[in-house]
Amino acid sequence: MAAPARNDYEEEFEDDAEVEEVEEHDDGVEGRADGAENEEEEEEEEEEAQPWTGLSRLPERSELVELLKEVAGAGRKQLTVLLLGKSSVGKSSLVNSLLGEAVVRVQAFKLQADTEMTTSVVRQVAVGDPEVDGLRLKIIDTCGLEDPEAGDTVNWGSLSKIAEDIRGVPIDVVLYVDRLDLYRVDPLDRAIIAAISQTFGRQIWSRTILALTHANLTQPPPGTTYDSFVDGRIRLLRGAFPRGPVPFLRRPLPAALVENSDTCPVSASSGARVLPDDSEWVVGLMGEVVDLALARRSPYKYHPRMTTRSSSRFRWMLPVVVVAELLFYQRIVRPALESGQRRVVAEDDNLWAMRRQQRKALGLHPPHRPGSEAAWRLEQMYDDD
Repeated sequence: MAAPARNDYEEEFEDDAEVEEVEEHDDGVEGRADGAENEEEEEEEEEEAQPWTGLSRLPERSELVELLKEVAGAGRKQLTVLLLGKSSVGKSSLVNSLLGEAVVRVQAFKLQADTEMTTSVVRQVAVGDPEVDGLRLKIIDTCGLEDPEAGDTVNWGSLSKIAEDIRGVPIDVVLYVDRLDLYRVDPLDRAIIAAISQTFGRQIWSRTILALTHANLTQPPPGTTYDSFVDGRIRLLRGAFPRGPVPFLRRPLPAALVENSDTCPVSASSGARVLPDDSEWVVGLMGEVVDLALARRSPYKYHPRMTTRSSSRFRWMLPVVVVAELLFYQRIVRPALESGQRRVVAEDDNLWAMRRQQRKALGLHPPHRPGSEAAWRLEQMYDDD
């Protein structure tokens, strides 16, 4: 499966992270020592992987093995996927559907104090094929990112805990999970997307796929077809994510449809789970995951320095910009303002001269022209009215 081409939008996010890493190493000997100590603390211990027994029970087994062979063939030993999104969108159910095992407890709301913010599941492929056996699949499920007890706002505490839990963990792909059967992107959706950008850095979106659950829409809204409704929903969601420096050149976020329900139709020939457009959604989603994972030079690793902040790459240009603004004001703006002021005064003088001539022709005394202070007071009176 061909890997998607890189683009300027994705490279900008990765360049930001690389520049920030360089700046971290320029903070002096003490900073470097602290950084080395932190790296030791962040070094991830390899988690024990259990055999992926559910793979053999999946009707899409053969297609998934071929996709995983591409990952193993690229020299990867592990494929790590992080799930993010609101509650009740189907993140945990998606984990179970992909693995073919009920490994994660499904809850309507993962916001209770006794609920873990992240749940990691590691499975190792063992299908009797040396090309793929030993490859590990790690899926990190997370709690909902909204806080309904505070009035449907972002749950910053949960977001911070998730960031702490995945600190230093190499993430190959992020699945931003939402529902297909919705009709709008509300302010809470936009707030959560902005909070993710602020917490993890905007470069996380270059590793993100939109995973839209509840995709078995047997009856799309009146006046639409299944395909047109899907396209419209994806377009609305994509518009809520941050844009790159050249929006019309950036590659939109890839999207995949998901149906976790047991009522999802299956193919009569293969038994694979299919959507109303006859596409096999498990194969389609994993295909997008593998494509995106292989297209990246290196996995995403969260570090607090990635938190959104003013870019320092061009701070050396600040004095140049200030001088340029000053010169622009002195050479262009100020002369234009002074010229305009002189023109207004000249037109005012001509107006009063015309009035004097008119009153003189009528045999009246010259008009009384108010002074500058009186004129200002009259202006204020008219402005107040």
